[in-house]
Amino acid sequence: MRAGLLKEQITILQPHIITNEYGEETTEYLHKYTTKARVTHSGGNRVENIEIYLNDYRDFQIRIYVDICDYDRIEWEGKQYRILSIDRNKEQQNIMIKTERVND
Repeated sequence: MRAGLLKEQITILQPHIITNEYGEETTEYLHKYTTKARVTHSGGNRVENIEIYLNDYRDFQIRIYVDICDYDRIEWEGKQYRILSIDRNKEQQNIMIKTERVND
């Protein structure tokens, strides 16, 4: 993996469950790690279900030492992406993460 390909800065967000005064549990995503990544577009489509929404699928390639798990989210250019799969490649010392954009 060439270091010159890691041009975009991403933030990894970790979920934390917060309980309010009424006992309601909500999930907040807090900053976990900031790193450089290679970002590629891997597809998308138009979804029409009461509202029109454009799915956006991205692949993020990062170094293997970055601590990331399936429940984390990635924030890039002000948008959050849900992790669909994580593929660790020890020979190339990288992690390939397939994601989809979150529509909240």
